[in-house]
Amino acid sequence: MEDLKEKIANSIRRKIMVLSLGGACMAFLCILCVFMFSIFSINETLSDWLPQLKDKLSEEIAEHTSESKMQLYENHVVADASTLELNFKKPMDDCDLLAGTLSLYVNNPERYISQNVSTDNVSLDNKFFYTEYSNGVNLNSPAVKKDVTAVNNMKDLLRIVASQYEKLPLCFYVISKSGYCLSINSNVLSYGGKQFSFLSLEQGKTNFDSRSLPAYTIHDNSNVKVRHGLITDVFYNNGEPVVSYSTPFFDRKGFAGVVAFDISLTDLVRFSYRADKDHEWKFFFMDKSGKIKMSSFEEGIFSVSADLSLKQIASVDIKELVSNVNNDRSGISRIRMDGTSYYVAFSPVPSLDGYLADVFFEDDIKEALKSSSEQLFGLLTEKNEQIFKIIGRYRIMSGVFLTLILLISLTIAYRIVKKYTSPIERISQEIKSLATGDFEKRICVNSGDEIEDLAENINNMVVEIKKKIDSISKVTSEKAQMEATMSVAKTIQSNMLPKKFDISNSHDNFDLFAMNLPAKSVSGDFYDLFMVDDDRIIVTIADVSGKGIPAALFMVTSMTILKNLSHMMLKDNNDLANVVTQTNLQLCDNNKEGMFVTLFTAVINLKTREMTYVSGGHNPPLLLTKKTSAYEYLKVPRIFPMLGVSDLIEYEQNTISLDEGDCLFLYTDGVTEAINVNEMLFGETRLLKVMNDEMKTAKPEKVVKGVYNRILEFAGEAEQFDDITMLCFRFK
Repeated sequence: MEDLKEKIANSIRRKIMVLSLGGACMAFLCILCVFMFSIFSINETLSDWLPQLKDKLSEEIAEHTSESKMQLYENHVVADASTLELNFKKPMDDCDLLAGTLSLYVNNPERYISQNVSTDNVSLDNKFFYTEYSNGVNLNSPAVKKDVTAVNNMKDLLRIVASQYEKLPLCFYVISKSGYCLSINSNVLSYGGKQFSFLSLEQGKTNFDSRSLPAYTIHDNSNVKVRHGLITDVFYNNGEPVVSYSTPFFDRKGFAGVVAFDISLTDLVRFSYRADKDHEWKFFFMDKSGKIKMSSFEEGIFSVSADLSLKQIASVDIKELVSNVNNDRSGISRIRMDGTSYYVAFSPVPSLDGYLADVFFEDDIKEALKSSSEQLFGLLTEKNEQIFKIIGRYRIMSGVFLTLILLISLTIAYRIVKKYTSPIERISQEIKSLATGDFEKRICVNSGDEIEDLAENINNMVVEIKKKIDSISKVTSEKAQMEATMSVAKTIQSNMLPKKFDISNSHDNFDLFAMNLPAKSVSGDFYDLFMVDDDRIIVTIADVSGKGIPAALFMVTSMTILKNLSHMMLKDNNDLANVVTQTNLQLCDNNKEGMFVTLFTAVINLKTREMTYVSGGHNPPLLLTKKTSAYEYLKVPRIFPMLGVSDLIEYEQNTISLDEGDCLFLYTDGVTEAINVNEMLFGETRLLKVMNDEMKTAKPEKVVKGVYNRILEFAGEAEQFDDITMLCFRFK
């Protein structure tokens, strides 16, 4: 019991409480002393300072507040212009999506289930579809029927897209080259209650031809058919400034029509505007030439009715405004005309190729500044009176008494701190020696409280740290040895892959290039190329299951067996299928780990340009021929499984003839299965598009490196998770 009482009396909690109370009292007294001194100083200072402050503020508040207001207004218009840009880009993107989908429908009708074709005006989920045929169109024409079928398949998607714009009035529609037109909500009203769509104002007329609309003619009249969306100039329909955006879609013959939408520019601006303006404001939209395209002004130089460009106005302020606009950046300009001064804040809207501008009247700004100044001075006067009242209450306090209490508190606190911190200082000194690496030293403290327990725990911790350091040293050594081994393995594997691509001494009628990029230190992919004789070359690409060392070992085995058997068995014949079958038998033998390899190998006769190939479960290669003038996936008549799975498989070979300029592109699944940060696949479709758009005439080295660059651009910051191997062969 006595020991317990002594432990409690000497507990560190009690010591800390005493120390904390003493420190708190000392701090309080110090603050109180400083406060008393401050009271007298503030009393004298405020008597002289407040009148001077009012005079100074009255001079500077207008300047600084005006600058703040200008920056605020500029920030407002920049934010509104950015919102306007986003609100217009979204339906543009949706329009591009609809056009791309419709191109798939018209080019591959057999892949899609045809919907029930309706040529009547119908309503789906409160969205009204209108059907129009241009004057003179033959409704029984195969071209018209084809367009009607394809466009009707778009109704559900068109309805879903249009449903996103319940609060923003716009009209989506499709116009085919054959004269068929399908629209959704073409009679939609603007915020002003007016019909504004080109379709709503023209449809129903006997001579109406939807192909005469600006959204269609902007593409149809183009000498060079663009494949991206275009924006029309601003038109005034029924008193509304309307702009159209259209994206072309294509069938196998070329341009087949457009997907478009109409939108009121006034509605778009009002929908994008912030609602927290502090006073009345007006706005207008102008193009880069200074022409007013839309305005809330009914008259004056900033109105549409003025029908002039700001460049035509001789005012110096207007010329400065136009000069700032031509620099393609946001800003604010002061305009003085006809006895009125106002500020014009502007910001570019790239999608609409123009500028959004807000107009703030200077009188309104001055009135706001005056009101702010009066409020501030009133607040200062009120607070000043309160401060003097507080000073009066505490002026009678005695500084001598506070000084005495402070000295006593400091003396007591000093002695308490010195007594209770001595053991801690001793521990601190001992820990410093431990930091030098002397883990054999022990800390000795006999305070009878938690500090003594702390010292003992530190001693135990030092013992454990020494054990951990010894263990980490051992693991670090083993890891370094493993990394050295992996580096040697990577070098050996890399050296096994051919680096010389000009391997024929008898023929120079071809180009060849290959690349292997492991996802880890060593790869499971490989490629090979070698001459069987003076006229025949073998090209191979393969992908071993798994990754790392096991895949690399199986890769070496597969590559060695295939190459040796090719040299042995193809001396007097072209039986490549038998070579692959025998390779499979040897890989199946003792394959207890169940590993396998996909493979595509081909024997190419450089003299006759005949290619014999065998595919073992590998990705179909891409082939560019003079006949098709485009890359296509090579269609293998019969699909065989990968090697190493079953020793009962007898592989078959196929033979095709190549011509001058024909190109063969081999790759592993690391190409098509590359992913980006959104976990989207690069895919066979994107690969085929890249090859046909960029690689038709490129040499093999440019083809391989170009595809890899496109993969890097697609993947972005996503990590490569699979080996990437490519090989390209081309006859000159």
